[in-house]
Amino acid sequence: SNAMKSAIADVFLFYSQTFSENDVAIKAVDTIIDQFFEPGGWSQCFENIYAIEANIPQELDLYIPSAQEELYNWVNGPNRQFEAAFRIIQSGEWGEYDGFYLMEGDSVPIKAHWLDVVLSEIDVNRPFAI
Repeated sequence: SNAMKSAIADVFLFYSQTFSENDVAIKAVDTIIDQFFEPGGWSQCFENIYAIEANIPQELDLYIPSAQEELYNWVNGPNRQFEAAFRIIQSGEWGEYDGFYLMEGDSVPIKAHWLDVVLSEIDVNRPFAI
């Protein structure tokens, strides 16, 4: 569709805690951003790349699947990170967006042009929500 030809997608590298408190996270995001701008890199598919953070304190950034029967907040980290991502993107500080797709860190695309398929589904099924 014509909407697909003009669709713009940005990448947000979204860290659950604070980059300044984790040298490994800083190095990882710097590497990804450097690769984004290399010839043949992600910049061919995405307009912009941003590194943002949820600032969740380490003691609250929990993801303990083995404790889901005993610990009510066993999944607190991913839940708070999703909430923070939604609020940050909705704020307009990084641009105006009419939607977003949250790809969790353990997701790995296995189909070529997967983003085109997602954007097409959104376009065909407007208003689209999950």
